[in-house]
Order: sequence, then C-alpha cells, then structure tokens
Amino acid sequence: MPAPVWPATSVCFTLHTPDAHRLHVRQCGPHDGEPWLVLHGGPGSGCQPSMAGWFDPLRHRAVLPDQRGAGRSRPAGSRRRNTLTALLADLEQLRTTLGIERWGVVGGSWGAALALAYAARFPDAVAALVLRGAFLTGFDDVQALFDARGAGRAFLRGVDRKGERHPGARGRLLATAKVLQAGTTAQKWNTAAQWQLAERRLLGLPPAHRGSRPQQMALLRKYQLQAHYLVCRCGLGKTTLLRAAGRIGGSGLPVTLLHGRTDKVCRPRNAQRLQAVIPQARLMWVPAGHLAEGDMVRALRAAIGAAAWSVGARHATGLVDLAVDGIA
Repeated sequence: MPAPVWPATSVCFTLHTPDAHRLHVRQCGPHDGEPWLVLHGGPGSGCQPSMAGWFDPLRHRAVLPDQRGAGRSRPAGSRRRNTLTALLADLEQLRTTLGIERWGVVGGSWGAALALAYAARFPDAVAALVLRGAFLTGFDDVQALFDARGAGRAFLRGVDRKGERHPGARGRLLATAKVLQAGTTAQKWNTAAQWQLAERRLLGLPPAHRGSRPQQMALLRKYQLQAHYLVCRCGLGKTTLLRAAGRIGGSGLPVTLLHGRTDKVCRPRNAQRLQAVIPQARLMWVPAGHLAEGDMVRALRAAIGAAAWSVGARHATGLVDLAVDGIA
C-alpha cells in the first residue's frame, strides 16, 4: 500500500514568531471552508499527510502546523524558548494571521492535551473540540513506556545504569533526557533507537529499519524534544490539565472524545476522566489502538463532520491574504 501524500492543492507557508522560530504550516481545502486546526502528537512528531484525509476536501479548511522544533519547523529540534506558553501563543498568532475568528480543533495524544490547554486559555477562539486518545501529561502517563516490567524494558538497556538509582518513571525519564541531550554521539543514537523500539512495541509495530543519517538525526531531535516536554509534564501536569478541562466543561463547548479500546499508550481511563469533568462531551469507544488508522480514521471523519455545523456557524467570513514563502 503506497504511503499517504499531501493533496496536490495544499499550500504551505512559514509563520515567523517574534522570538525567531519559523513554523511550517500547511493548509488543505478551500480558503473559505470551515476552519479546523490540527494538532499533532509527540511532542515533536510533526503533521503527517494522512491527517489531511480526516477532512472533506470540498468542505473543510484544515490548518496543520508543525509545532516549535517539530517536523519541518525551524530551528529543527530546538528547545530554546520551547514551552507550552510559547506553543499557545503560536496558535493564536496563526489564527489571527489567517483571519479566522473561530475554528474547530482536533488533536490526538499530546495534541489532545495541547488542544485542551488552548481551548481553556483562548475560549473565544475555539468552536468545537475533537480529541483522540488523550494524553493527560502526568508521570503515570509515561510509566508504561519507562516501566522496566513492560515495553520499556528493552529501552532501558540503552540508558546508563545510573538511571536505575532514581525510582519511578520520572527518574528514568530524567536519566534518559540527560543522555539524549548531553551524552556522547553513540549514547544519543543508541538511546533514541531504544526509545523508538519501546514505542513501537507499545503500538504493536515491528522494529523499524535503520534509516539514513538525516533520518536518524530527525529521530534524535524528535526524542530530545519529547523528553524536554515530558520531564516538566509538558508545562501542565494532570491536575492542571483536568482543571482546564473543567473550565471547558463549564463553558458548554462541543467536545467529542474518541478513544481506542486497546490503546496501550494513552489508557482508556484518560477519556473517562475527561468526560467526568466535561459533562457535555460525547465519548465514543473505537475498536482500535492508539494510532489514527482504520476504524479510528472513520471515527475521526464522522466526528469532524458532525461538529462542522458548530464550526461553520461560528467562524467569520472575513479572510486575509498571506505572504507565502513557497515551501514545497
């Protein structure tokens, strides 16, 4: 089966932030379509062509930014001024640059957590939320990956044994982050490869083939950025994120929660905890794991289509022209 490709009609541009980050942004669909912001996971993963397939190409205007340091944004992998506060400011800058009054927001995994934080911080900017496989940013949420008894056992072989002196997931994560950011070149490569192996085991995927040097560099930058965020609980933490979700619950914002019944990365009880504080949320259990494929993609398309009336009713018709940098 061929790999997904971006629609030929999609348009890319670079959003320059006031603090010298350059965000790669792709738009798919009609310029006057119902606007949707797509937030990728990771942190550090970047948007993928398959995400464009969640939308009706004749009806929806999908906006897909690579977050700071992720994907094709530059500086690649940069952790400088890369914080939750900065990410939220970037999204607002993007919305106003595009002339969108309100948009729907769809996010998966870490992207779901970022979507909740954004909607709580800028409630007037969001018309609806569609959240897939939500990550709640607690240290227990990364325990499965860094647990020596589980899929993380192989990963821990790539970490200096001193990491075992720190109890719990946070200690192992701190040790891992130190190796990724300050270890020798060989230690960095090995740790990134072991992280990927543990992650793919959790996802039920076979080990990846060793990529080219540029691909290995991209993988290392991804996990350096991911560790940077996970060490500080993504600038949120579970209590803060659930409090933000509670404010969304009090606002009556339309929310759809999609969660795979067999999700081993973000546990199904995450969706239940969100529904408890967002009473208007519609929770849909999907016969799927963590990845957006198969039945989960069909559920995403249905949820976005059902929420479109809310988005369409709440976004402005006024648009602005863009100075496009012409990124391919």
